[in-house]
Amino acid sequence: MVRRTQEQAQATRQRILESAAQLFAERGWAHSAMQEVARRAGVTRGAVYWHFRDQSDLLEALLDETQLPWQVVRPLPSAVQTGSPLALRQALVRLGTAPLAWLEASVPAQRLLCILGPWSVGQGHQRLVEVLQAHRQAGLQCFQNALAQAAAQGALRPGIEPAVAALGVFALVEGLMQQWLRQPGAFCLATVGASALQTHLAGVFVG
Repeated sequence: MVRRTQEQAQATRQRILESAAQLFAERGWAHSAMQEVARRAGVTRGAVYWHFRDQSDLLEALLDETQLPWQVVRPLPSAVQTGSPLALRQALVRLGTAPLAWLEASVPAQRLLCILGPWSVGQGHQRLVEVLQAHRQAGLQCFQNALAQAAAQGALRPGIEPAVAALGVFALVEGLMQQWLRQPGAFCLATVGASALQTHLAGVFVG
């Protein structure tokens, strides 16, 4: 009986989160009331407040439970790091395409980025700012490490600074994500991203 009650409570919580995500994406976080979240979820306002203190608590829960694009970026395997310039370049293309493919396939990630995009989370929500920045910094660091390794192996063109090249790759990927979120479905994000990364990195790597 206790287990069933816990499962029901968890199901209610997830329904509230899903409804909040839909509502925040449609109307904006600042223009969505807890009563509207309750109505959308088909529960009482008391049930919403049982699980979440306020709208900020709802938004933080969404952030905690949604895997964002930069979180899927992983360091290159050791075997790839010691490969040929071409192998390194192709690995970087895959590395940069991973968050694009994830965003294209993940409706929760799309919603959350749309919610956070136009809203200044710095207004009393320092934790959100810090979490988002940590995700972005981790993604950038993966590119920096990979390009530093490529430079150490002589795989980059003369005059190319690994840190600058990493910023270029990061900006390319982030810019594509932002453009796609403005016009979802206007282009295949992963396919266009892979092609753009190939073109960009061809000017960075030798051969």
